[in-house]
Amino acid sequence: MNTSKYIIVQGKRLHLRLMGKGPALVLMHPSPHTSELLLPLAKQLSSYYTTICIDTPGYGKSDDLGFEPNSIEDYTEFLHEAFAQLNLVKPFLYGSATGAQFAVRYALNYPDKVSHVFLDNSAHFGDDLRNKILESYFPDLTPQLDGTHLTLVWQIVSQIGLYFPWCFTTDDYALNRPQIPKELRHYIAKDFLTAGAKYHLAYRAAFLHEKGEYVEALETPTTIYNWKGSIITKYIDDLLSFNLPKNVESMSLPIDKEERSKQMVQDMITKSSNEFCEIKNVVSPEIYDLQDKINYKVPNIPRPSVSDDGLYLRTAWNSLVSNNPNFTAEDIQRSLLDWYQLP
Repeated sequence: MNTSKYIIVQGKRLHLRLMGKGPALVLMHPSPHTSELLLPLAKQLSSYYTTICIDTPGYGKSDDLGFEPNSIEDYTEFLHEAFAQLNLVKPFLYGSATGAQFAVRYALNYPDKVSHVFLDNSAHFGDDLRNKILESYFPDLTPQLDGTHLTLVWQIVSQIGLYFPWCFTTDDYALNRPQIPKELRHYIAKDFLTAGAKYHLAYRAAFLHEKGEYVEALETPTTIYNWKGSIITKYIDDLLSFNLPKNVESMSLPIDKEERSKQMVQDMITKSSNEFCEIKNVVSPEIYDLQDKINYKVPNIPRPSVSDDGLYLRTAWNSLVSNNPNFTAEDIQRSLLDWYQLP
């Protein structure tokens, strides 16, 4: 069972989920997701590691940094302070996508304070392509009282499994795979809405950092997982084309998700150690979860069921607005998220 906890870093709440015993393994999620996404992996590793799944500042239940970050370095320094408070001595780091870039930068800044880096969905983008993607990849998703931003959120989550980048909808960028199920699109949309208007901050900072030159400079033992089912497999291959040092190895993983997970977990287990981690300075979540609770009037209609066209979100939103006429758009968004978490 995972244990939800908080620590206070620079006056901000950092939410994390603890599991298992053994050496410390910090797991860092993709944006705009949360630590919840990594719980299945953490559970499989919890007999061999003390797994620590963190919500990136500004995502999930973690406060944002309190300022607009200039670069990934702002997150790195925050994490360094958090690791010190948690009493992590040379932790293992796992990161996927955004999380992978946090792991790379942390290992570059503190090479003697990391045991091993595991990179999942880590890639390289050339400057020309990166600049082209940045023109339209992070649209404004500030909550609007009329709910119009929900249409854009559903467009993103509907295209995210069909194209990479999602905003380039030509054959050159088609993934040539079936549409992802509506339930999974709902899950992704929930994470976009939870992050809200600032969903892009860590996401963008990590994307700007996604360069092979940084991985090339790593001194820490590192494993790059080259999953052939990734939506960015082309760009993972671009990363692997760099002249990577001997301490950086790659492991090819099959398309099948179950077999992929099995092989990756087994590899991570073989790299564990006999160290023991004693986590310190964590706080139970009850008081903070209570503070975050919003009181709203639940509409007197059945909660709209998830639909393939995404219109259920607008229906639910409009019902909440009608029942809570004094709420801001941000209040309605929090209420919407809560309503869809109810049994």
